Amino acid sequence: PALKCCWVSVACSSLYHFAAYPGGAFRKALIETWLKVNGFPQVTYEMVAAHPSYDAMWQTVNLEERPERVQVPMVHSGGWYDCFAQGTLNAFEALQHRGGEGAKGNQVLVFGPWVHGLRTAGEISFPPQAKENPLKGLERAFFDHYLRGKPTPLEQVAPVNYYVMGDCDDLSAPGNEWRQAEDWPVPAMPVAYYLHRDRALSPDKSIEGKASLSYDFDPANPVPTVGGANLVLSKGPMDQRKVESRPDVLLFQTQPLGGPMEVTGRVTARLWVSSSAPDTDFTAKLTDVYPDGRSMILCDGILRARYRNSVATPELMEPGKVYEMAIDLWSTSV
Repeated sequence: PALKCCWVSVACSSLYHFAAYPGGAFRKALIETWLKVNGFPQVTYEMVAAHPSYDAMWQTVNLEERPERVQVPMVHSGGWYDCFAQGTLNAFEALQHRGGEGAKGNQVLVFGPWVHGLRTAGEISFPPQAKENPLKGLERAFFDHYLRGKPTPLEQVAPVNYYVMGDCDDLSAPGNEWRQAEDWPVPAMPVAYYLHRDRALSPDKSIEGKASLSYDFDPANPVPTVGGANLVLSKGPMDQRKVESRPDVLLFQTQPLGGPMEVTGRVTARLWVSSSAPDTDFTAKLTDVYPDGRSMILCDGILRARYRNSVATPELMEPGKVYEMAIDLWSTSV
């Protein structure tokens, strides 16, 4: 009852979906390292490992299941390359629209090109304005207002403050700027790009009829993680060419874009797949290919096949049968 407000940095709405088991796949490096560094006993790890499906235990640590219980204003701070990125966006959205009295309509979001608690990481140097939090200096005013009843300049702050990334080699190019909005997600038109047999990626649907591509996957030699939304692994925007040439990676590429194109919002890879195994993990990533060939990761995602329909009810695959799967790559703005 004494809680009056919160300023929340790099947190997530659901520990199952955005920390321990994104897409139903155990986030081994993050969970093992985080629990150890923070001094949790071994039984905590065993408890997490013993609950691979979304069940009653995980529901208790999912804000989205009960946003009406929150009754205070909050500032949510996160980043496009943060290990909990989508969970921060979801928390803002849930409380802004479905929060209890005092919370609903009183949420503020600030989202930069940042990783977990860091303003810089990876292999791209964003311009100086990327490091500046547009709410910098307002922390004291925020707490003075809600704890002491003083006037606050936060009344002039937009509910949503987000950074649109851009070409860091050409600062005259569009992007690399802070924007304000009244809500998240911002208005956008979903656009479909299709995978083609010749490895093209195009807004044009295939006219080839039935076609497929395949690869052999060795669990003893998995594709390594290179950058992206991580904490204890390599993180931030990093060049993916070192893994794109592997035989167990299928690469699809557009033609060079004819002009600037903005992508802001949720990204999903919808696949039709089959496997010789009853279960496996499928991953997908979206990259921005620079003129010099660098393939810089924007966002990625994973889906354990048994959770293709529900993370609460696993269903193994029938080898050779084709299944539709939607891999959540979370969100970006570039």
